[in-house]
Amino acid sequence: MTRTQFNSKKESQTTQNGEAGFTMIELVIVLVLTSILGIFLFQIVTSSLSTFITMRTRKERADDAVLVLEKISREVRAANDINTVGNNILIFKRADTGKSVKFIRNTATNRLRRQSAADVASLPGSSSSGNIVAENVSGFNSYSLSVGGPNPRVWVTLQFSDGSDWETKIYPRNYGL
Repeated sequence: MTRTQFNSKKESQTTQNGEAGFTMIELVIVLVLTSILGIFLFQIVTSSLSTFITMRTRKERADDAVLVLEKISREVRAANDINTVGNNILIFKRADTGKSVKFIRNTATNRLRRQSAADVASLPGSSSSGNIVAENVSGFNSYSLSVGGPNPRVWVTLQFSDGSDWETKIYPRNYGL
């Protein structure tokens, strides 16, 4: 077995010919390059986050629009009489209950509400002014086409404050019955 002897008297040697470490200029250059890279990465992350928030908002608005139009379509399909169509209002009578239902947009708050004679103020989620169906609605229009003809239909358009437009055509099954 061989033994290695350690020499504790030997000190570490440093050279003075430029290989001892980084110079101040090298550190400044690295710092500047790292800062530039950090700025670019920050811009990329900020842009990605902004795009994510915008897309999430658009998706939520699209989901709201689809749900609102589906709710209106389902109820109008069961209508037997369309009373009033126009800007910011749609009134019809349901065939199953015989009660009037009104969808109306409040122009001051940009909320679309559903009001019905069957609404009771004491029920949770109900109020004397009706249930809020959608928020940030900048336009709500309904048109009645071919009412009284062979294929009556109601055309509903919905605009949101973000600029998205939605529309649907509804064919009431029980119209005139």
